[in-house]
Amino acid sequence: MKISKQVLLVFLAYYGINCFANVYFIFGPFYSASGASPRAVGLFLSIFYMAMIICRPLGSWTMERLGIRKALVGSSLIAAMAAAGIALSISNPILLLFFRALSGVSASVFIVATVAYQSMILDAKSRGIGFALFTTGSMLPMATIIPLSEFFLKRGHSNLYLWLPVFVALLCLAVSFWVLDISTQTKEKPIWGRYKDMFFTPGVKILYITAFLMSLADGATLCAAALAEDRGVPVSWFMVAVAVAAVFIRTIGFKVMDRIPRVLLAAPAAALMGLSLLCLSFSSSWIFFVISGLIYGLGIGAGFPTGLSLVGDLLSLEYHPKATGSLLLAIDLGWVITPLIFGFISPLFGASGAFRIIGVFVFVGSAAIQYFCWMPLWKSFKEIT
Repeated sequence: MKISKQVLLVFLAYYGINCFANVYFIFGPFYSASGASPRAVGLFLSIFYMAMIICRPLGSWTMERLGIRKALVGSSLIAAMAAAGIALSISNPILLLFFRALSGVSASVFIVATVAYQSMILDAKSRGIGFALFTTGSMLPMATIIPLSEFFLKRGHSNLYLWLPVFVALLCLAVSFWVLDISTQTKEKPIWGRYKDMFFTPGVKILYITAFLMSLADGATLCAAALAEDRGVPVSWFMVAVAVAAVFIRTIGFKVMDRIPRVLLAAPAAALMGLSLLCLSFSSSWIFFVISGLIYGLGIGAGFPTGLSLVGDLLSLEYHPKATGSLLLAIDLGWVITPLIFGFISPLFGASGAFRIIGVFVFVGSAAIQYFCWMPLWKSFKEIT
């Protein structure tokens, strides 16, 4: 089977698992309407990413030991069961958290496997554009599955909304059966590198810090529904704008992005996301939600594929599964921390104040890491070449 067909299949799998996760982006207001407290909502949203963080190394291990196909098939089956458990446990907080955490475990293994596989089958020349196109799979759900989910809830079809992720997980399962393992294509058994050696590679630690700052802003999208509800604006205005801008920069606008050295692009992209959150905190109409979403989309649209591409730029093939898993772990930290921070500080400063604090921190932190870390690294690379 041709590599191009495998790239398409893995893209569909990656898009599917992101749809699975994105369905729950608007679960917060739905859960609140059933009587849940803001902290209970925050815990539900965060525990998914807590589980993902814990299981990122498991995702790398699973792919290395079982291969891509078994990893995807097994994790998508677990995802379907977990989503069914959530749908059936809406009135039981303990079971609800258990199945939410289980869905995080399955999604973690699935995502690590797809991203690492993509990194391994692309060469250096095609890696940038490959990941730019591949990662549209994490943005397109905002323009597809989220509006569909919102439509179900607004029409009173709460059962359809709750069972939608089960259907999506089963679609991921169907795609997974067609994906071929690396060993099937190369006829060789890969030899994997060690974490100890990987972390001594120049630029790796800087990459993880940048990914963490980006994730703090990224995790705020889980709380955007609360801010939108406070302003009386549908959150879809922001989400769809994010998706449009991100898909644009990763496709039509990629040639502009590709002219900038990747080591100089990651931190400014994160800073742009922080700026967007700051703008969003002052927004009071759908127009400003769209503008903030477009700014955010340009940041995440450039930042996420750049970070994943830097894995291949900085590290050799034997480190890719472990590097992918650990990088995605760094990216997930914000998805756990930001909803918890929002849950604790929004009662004190309001939803707008919480977004301002997070946005300023990400913007300033990203600017600092660019000036003090990425710029010196880029200069050292230029001297070597």
